[in-house]
Amino acid sequence: MRSPQSTRDLCQAEKDFRDCGFCLIQDALPTEQVAAMRERLVEQAAAETSLGVDFRDGGPEQNWGAFRDEKGGIRSEAFTAKAGGTNQRVWMLINKGKVFHQIFKSTAVRSIVDRFLGEEYILSSCGANIAKPGGVAMPLHTDQWWMPAPTRIDRDPLPIGSMGRDRFDVDETLGDPPPFIAPMAAINVIWMLVDFTAEIGATRLVPGSHLRGRQPDNSGETKAVQPEAPAGTALVLDARTWHGTGANTSDRDRLAILSTFCGPQFRAQENLTLGTHEDVVHAAADAPRALLGFKVWNAYGRIESPAVEFISPGERSLGELKPVPSIRSDAD
Repeated sequence: MRSPQSTRDLCQAEKDFRDCGFCLIQDALPTEQVAAMRERLVEQAAAETSLGVDFRDGGPEQNWGAFRDEKGGIRSEAFTAKAGGTNQRVWMLINKGKVFHQIFKSTAVRSIVDRFLGEEYILSSCGANIAKPGGVAMPLHTDQWWMPAPTRIDRDPLPIGSMGRDRFDVDETLGDPPPFIAPMAAINVIWMLVDFTAEIGATRLVPGSHLRGRQPDNSGETKAVQPEAPAGTALVLDARTWHGTGANTSDRDRLAILSTFCGPQFRAQENLTLGTHEDVVHAAADAPRALLGFKVWNAYGRIESPAVEFISPGERSLGELKPVPSIRSDAD
């Protein structure tokens, strides 16, 4: 399977995405925007570190996904430098600088997302991953692990609410690859704020894995590639594609913004409808508010009546009510 190269040709990018599970769009962000985003991200990350609210992963003993302890509880010191985290994540960039909103205006990237997700979709998350020197390779994974795989009609599958990041339903009798696979329901975009090289921890991907119909196994390790591209490039990938952050063996930080879009039927990674600051929502036009989950989709996402187009920040249900007694006048 070939590995796509960065391109400005959107027809080639669409073909790469369809065939290989990802594409690289060069100059998706102009140079000045890349510089402004990089400066704001570095400033925000330093502030979160100084306040002790920084989130770390990518260390040998603290890689992404290990949220729970041996008893099933949330680990109290999970994802901190003290617990062994190396790389720094900065979450909810929607609230951390208007400069980050510019990624949603990239017509080249949005054309790919529009083509493959359709007319309606929402933003699932928008954060950053600063892969630091010494950070280890992230295990290969998909960002559509939550999508149940097709199964036989006479089979009792794992209940959907019992699925987890390390517990999937697999109908082994269907073969590898199975005759049917789940459709794509999400798209990731990795916005490169520095030049991506293998040495600095460029994203590892397995071309064609989006059509395997399986979660990653050890076979992916020998087939993974690390596309290299200049700052300003957007790596757009089908969320079914096997991928993971590369190990940073350099002496420089790898800075990237990560955004995920998904169909409006699915729960977002970040609760943007609740967590986006009200001033950000009020300043947004209809299209950005729809991305943030404020648009009602076929009666889903509403507060009360489904006969509305948008909900408002802080909107509440009517709550418990009682009839108001009628007041009779003296003339009655």
